[in-house]
Amino acid sequence: MTFREYLSKFPTEEAAVDYFINIRYGGVLTCPYCGLSNRVYRYRNRRKACHCKNCNNSFSPFKNTIFEKSTTDLRKWFHTIRLFLKKRKGLSALFLQDEIEVTYKTALRMLHKIREAMGNEDMSKLFSGIVEIDETYIGGRPRR
Repeated sequence: MTFREYLSKFPTEEAAVDYFINIRYGGVLTCPYCGLSNRVYRYRNRRKACHCKNCNNSFSPFKNTIFEKSTTDLRKWFHTIRLFLKKRKGLSALFLQDEIEVTYKTALRMLHKIREAMGNEDMSKLFSGIVEIDETYIGGRPRR
């Protein structure tokens, strides 16, 4: 995906939130408290919050994710993940600070959260099986 395709896919923050909800919940929000989905609504003025009218509880669709309690724009998170996966030799917080126009502290926290999520034990089930490696270099120069 090129950067222009990325910008056309997520023109606003609301489009990014809708995409995340569609991926995580399959388009149907489910209340984490009562487990029902027929009376769950999103707030009009707070797009990152939901309300269940069955149990009268409010919740965030980002609960138990790296985006939980983050005030950073979700499009910046998606762009950071895209850059993180695209860069071969890693991504520095200083480069990220200039790229997505956030503070150094925010860029560092975002990278830490992404690395933490990639090293999560629960995610190891998703990354099992046959691994295809594009380029490798094993060993050094032969000694004689």
